[in-house]
Amino acid sequence: MIKRKFLTSIAVAALTVLGASSVYANEVTLSTQTALPTKHALSQSYIKHFLTPLNEQGKGIVQLNLLGGPEVTPANRAPQAMQRGVIDVLFIPAAYVAGMVPEAQAMMLQNIGIEKIRSTGAADAYNKIFNDRLDAEMLAWSETGEGSGYYLYTKKQPEMKDGIVDLSGLKMRTTGAYRPIQTALNATTVTIPSGDVPTGLERGVIDGFGWPTVGLGSIGLADRISYRIEPKFYNLANVVLISKAKWNSLPENARQLITKIAREYEKTSVQEMILQNKADIAAGNKAGVKPITMTGADGKKYLKVANDAMWGVVGKKVSPEELARLRKILSED
Repeated sequence: MIKRKFLTSIAVAALTVLGASSVYANEVTLSTQTALPTKHALSQSYIKHFLTPLNEQGKGIVQLNLLGGPEVTPANRAPQAMQRGVIDVLFIPAAYVAGMVPEAQAMMLQNIGIEKIRSTGAADAYNKIFNDRLDAEMLAWSETGEGSGYYLYTKKQPEMKDGIVDLSGLKMRTTGAYRPIQTALNATTVTIPSGDVPTGLERGVIDGFGWPTVGLGSIGLADRISYRIEPKFYNLANVVLISKAKWNSLPENARQLITKIAREYEKTSVQEMILQNKADIAAGNKAGVKPITMTGADGKKYLKVANDAMWGVVGKKVSPEELARLRKILSED
């Protein structure tokens, strides 16, 4: 009798294992990378609000395996790596893909928010753009609301000219997100990886940089600079992309779950940015960062310089008809 019970227990255990194995037999694992360092606040938002909930809800369906940040594949080569299938899912600032997708720079100029981006067809329009230009599906357009944007930071106090800052004589670390405004303000632009910014400041390679309204504290820059130039300009525009071939190969239940999590992430990332922006300002203030603030007519002039500079760059890369279409779908002005 005891032997029979023992054998029955073994059989039940074996069936349980087989049952569990069958549940996970069709589970798909996708590799993912962040173009920014994984400790950056924007990467952390992606991990917290997209990767983690997807892995929790996707057991037996789909999982994301985080490879790391730009130390895995440099940010400027990550889109091509995704195209080749080396990376399945990529979190990256839109400006980082502007060389391959010139319309991506205009994403920072939207002023309608994620709800309208989705409801008015702007997101669908950009998904087609990423399809055509990068062979990719745009899963999410994140960090697009209140609290998001960019500041310019400097070690030296810049001069003022006609009511707004003049960066003449200052070497500013740049990317596609900042080069238009920095050039318009007469800065000398320098291209170095984001992780080299602290060393660049110490060695005098750069005198300042542009940075999102989040992430300054997380990457240890709050005590490396002296001035924050206000108001913030543009809007953060980060995207989660997946190669079109990989997306099409996924089972329908995996695509549905990923889409659900992506829509939730687009909204939760906005709230995350509001909190992180406050934390970053507090960290900068505590470190002694002094604001140089342009208000009223001067503030509007500064923002106009920023917007006109970016639209000018985009306009050189796309047709006049495409430029007009982008302005229409991204702006309420």
